[in-house]
Amino acid sequence: MSTATPTTRPNGQSPEELQTPGSASTRKRRTHNKQDIQQRNEEQRQAMIENFDLEIEDKIRSMMVQLEADKMDLLLKADCEIAQLPKCVREMPLKTFLHEYGGEVSMAARGALSLEDQDDALFASLPETPLAIRVRRKAMASK
Repeated sequence: MSTATPTTRPNGQSPEELQTPGSASTRKRRTHNKQDIQQRNEEQRQAMIENFDLEIEDKIRSMMVQLEADKMDLLLKADCEIAQLPKCVREMPLKTFLHEYGGEVSMAARGALSLEDQDDALFASLPETPLAIRVRRKAMASK
């Protein structure tokens, strides 16, 4: 009988040195690949977060610009509306305008100009407000 000695393979490796697909060095390489993949995924995630932050900052900046433009537009419209009021109403204290005349421009103008005793032709030249128009239409509809 012959003694069993490990034989060498043609490539010079003994059977113990041969690597199988499930050997430790292959698993280590796979683990290394998983680590690379995890690192790449983390880098991609960080890049996406940074990109998202930049987009949000840009959106906020553009919204602030739009807000400022809208604010200026509203102020201009308010100034135009106020400029259309008769001067005597513009100069009237707000408390007087609201309490004595109920916020009605034509009534405040009439009261400020003391037109109650004068004829209605002068009153007709004053601008009508939406409330005065509704009252007039209601009165005409009831006749």
